[in-house]
Amino acid sequence: MRVIHTSDWHLGQELHGFDRRVEHDSFLDWLANQLIEQKADALIITGDVYDTVNPPIPAQQRLYRFLRRVITESPHLQIVLIGGNHDSAARLELPKHLLDASRVHLIGGMPRHNGQPVVGQTLIELQDVTGTPRAVCAAVPYLRPGDLPVVASGERPLHALYQQVIEAGHVMHEGLPLIVTGHLHMSGGAVSELSERRIVIGGEEAVSSDLFPASVSYVALGHLHKPQSISGQTVIRYAGSPFPMSVAERDYQHSIVVIDFDVTASLAIDLVRTPRPVAFLRVPEVGAAPLDQVEDELRSLEIDDPGQDRRPFLEVAVRLDGAEPELRSRIEAALEGKPVRLTRIVRQTEGQGGALADTVEGDTELNTLEPAHVFARRHVEEYGVEPATELKSAFDEVLTSISASENDQTGAT
Repeated sequence: MRVIHTSDWHLGQELHGFDRRVEHDSFLDWLANQLIEQKADALIITGDVYDTVNPPIPAQQRLYRFLRRVITESPHLQIVLIGGNHDSAARLELPKHLLDASRVHLIGGMPRHNGQPVVGQTLIELQDVTGTPRAVCAAVPYLRPGDLPVVASGERPLHALYQQVIEAGHVMHEGLPLIVTGHLHMSGGAVSELSERRIVIGGEEAVSSDLFPASVSYVALGHLHKPQSISGQTVIRYAGSPFPMSVAERDYQHSIVVIDFDVTASLAIDLVRTPRPVAFLRVPEVGAAPLDQVEDELRSLEIDDPGQDRRPFLEVAVRLDGAEPELRSRIEAALEGKPVRLTRIVRQTEGQGGALADTVEGDTELNTLEPAHVFARRHVEEYGVEPATELKSAFDEVLTSISASENDQTGAT
């Protein structure tokens, strides 16, 4: 049996005001062709399908067109799609009753009854082209506070839930490989600071890999954008995003994961690189440079124009000794006639004690600010020290609860 694992599409994302539909269309077209070329039996998408809980109509249409295309072109393909922290659980599940329930499984949020998780509804039998059961997928989505079971003092609710799910998966088809999904932050995973929101589940921000025992054949994760494996008792992988969601991800080797299970339940893994139709540029390549040097480098850029929607994204980082009110106009003048899209200008200036402090020119929109960072900075301003670990954890729990409440309200409207 062959399974393809992908994640973190972020349909509807804009990068500093620039639409990314060309990149999403290119990826989805390529993925549809890969499902045929690879002769895939199942496709698993591990969350953050959309970029926001209230995605624009074109983003939703993009998902529905893709689903219709692949279930038509690959008649035996099964699809498992779980919700992430960017997704509205209700919105993601909205079209599920219009789709073939035996082939397309949309699990936006953890199924619950009387306030308790129903783990059996996350279990999906995966079949090969002959209809023979070959694996079980425990499709666990991003978990909000109300999704976790009530446990005794000292126990970890996230671990308790996954233990229930894994035990139920083994009971469903004893002897078949068990694939378990998740949308969370595993300890040791590399983080993309510019494009990933911090999430706390059951009081844990970074979850230990002991969450997944050796009895699980493959753990398909979403949330972190860098394709990577996590050290543990079994095979644990983040598929990563299909292309860079920010300049911080431009050096990632974006890919999909192809997993093959044989009749002995052994598996083999291959990574297939995804196309990158739009380049990410940074001047200078690393760090920051004086304005004169940056201007010279920008003027010397030689780029063929690939068309307006495929022009490279560009970030500029400038080292300054003081205020420079003409910064943006000087950079724009140096870029005149260049087929690039300027995403942001980073100012690096001397701070107190000679430390370097970064600010972003003209980038003060609220949606670019990380709440936890704002909280920590405000605490330093008020009390002169960083907030204690316990206080940070309490803030994260409150923030997660508020986000979950807003998510549920959005999904219900």
